[in-house]
Amino acid sequence: MYETRSRQVGRGLIPFCDCPRYISMNELAKKLTSGFLVAGMALCLASVPAMAETVSQKHASKIAETFFNTAYGIHVAAPKLAWNGRQLTTDRLFTPFYVYNHPKGGFVIISAENKAFPVLGYSLDNTFSLDKLNDDVRDLLTRYARQIEIIRYDPRTPDRAVEAWQNLPDYITSVLKTPYDTPEYRELDPEEKEEIERIDRKNSWIVMPSAVEFNIYNHKDYRDYNLEDALAAEPEDVPFSFYENFIREIRNEEKMRLAAFEEVLMPAHPVLRDLGGAHFVVDLPEDARMLRVYGIDGSRKLEKYYSDTASVSIDISSLPVGYYVAMILTDSGHVYGLKLYRI
Repeated sequence: MYETRSRQVGRGLIPFCDCPRYISMNELAKKLTSGFLVAGMALCLASVPAMAETVSQKHASKIAETFFNTAYGIHVAAPKLAWNGRQLTTDRLFTPFYVYNHPKGGFVIISAENKAFPVLGYSLDNTFSLDKLNDDVRDLLTRYARQIEIIRYDPRTPDRAVEAWQNLPDYITSVLKTPYDTPEYRELDPEEKEEIERIDRKNSWIVMPSAVEFNIYNHKDYRDYNLEDALAAEPEDVPFSFYENFIREIRNEEKMRLAAFEEVLMPAHPVLRDLGGAHFVVDLPEDARMLRVYGIDGSRKLEKYYSDTASVSIDISSLPVGYYVAMILTDSGHVYGLKLYRI
């Protein structure tokens, strides 16, 4: 039998157990952070691709401040972070860009990747509101996020982007004065230019045609490459779509590793969660068939039957204060016993 009590943490109750084989998810998290299983965690995470932003939020904030100081000619107040675009990336693993609103009005989108252009878009008339994005703008921001996510795996050096980061004051001035005087804009076809101009007309936004250079990311070349093609080609000849496929494979491998890791961490015995109010949930390693709750005098208090579920809900709120024994029969015939306490 495993005795399960509760202790007060903050405003809620979490269960813990005297038996070392029986562990709550809260305790598992504590043990992970206190050194227990850290070696296993490190071994697993060591093979996961690094996804950290190359431009920190602090750095991006300074760039946004420089942008607005240049735009308004005076320093009014520090801009405020409005959004980081993380939900637009694969599995929401990293920040593709930062959107800063200025107290005086206006906003600017700063890239979180120094292989992309520093400024992706801005407005000196409107503030940024995630709730008010129309489909054109949302599609464009999603495209930016996708481009930034993929270019991190591209081995080539984006010369114009590097130069922009090295000469930010000049770059910001040019973006403010002649935002569309770029090779990327000139290479757009009439329909693509109309999309950019439509966003400008509807939203009073100035947006870049792309987050990355067209000589790195050919937006018109999406033919599929296989690994044999890529190995036989020079890096600069590999279409950008190959890197999309590469990232997709990396993501699948990463999910498989994490699933395997979770399987290692999953206890081969029940995990009890105290929901409060004498309500409990028991997560089992196999499907449950029947639950019986007994008083310490041996009398049966509750009986429930289950099908196709490994999660058992136990409510002893209607029973008197005291100890109770829960016996759970699984489909394999295994019986788990747990001691509960009704406060």
